[in-house]
Amino acid sequence: MPWFEGTHSETRTLPVDASTLIAHLQDPNTMIAATKGLENASVSDGVVHFVMKEEDHGVVKFKGEYHCRYEPIEDGVRWTSLDGGNLDQSGEATVRALDEGCELTYRETVKIDLGVPSMMAPMLKPVIGPMMANEVKDFVKRLVAGVP
Repeated sequence: MPWFEGTHSETRTLPVDASTLIAHLQDPNTMIAATKGLENASVSDGVVHFVMKEEDHGVVKFKGEYHCRYEPIEDGVRWTSLDGGNLDQSGEATVRALDEGCELTYRETVKIDLGVPSMMAPMLKPVIGPMMANEVKDFVKRLVAGVP
């Protein structure tokens, strides 16, 4: 089955202390709380097992299940999916202190294995890639909305 990919990057200024935002990003439960369409999730040693609710887009149905490792870095967090799921995500969120607040730089690539015939992939890629990138953009909004 074909894999589809979407990437989103952004930088935004937030009116919070850099250390507060870093701590928020380094907590895997933060990522779980900001994930839309989640059926359930569990955390073990920095690895989150995500099980998504099935999405029905008419021709295409998708139910994501994957494991993602979150690794704290000095100025944020880096993540990558482990082998074996039908959804793969990798990225990095870094924080830079400013005189007033901080700057968040976020970038993520999401890949999904859709159960569609290979001959349909060229028709769907121009639609699904931007749709996935938009989902990441919405995720970042939920992520920063939850900063304490």
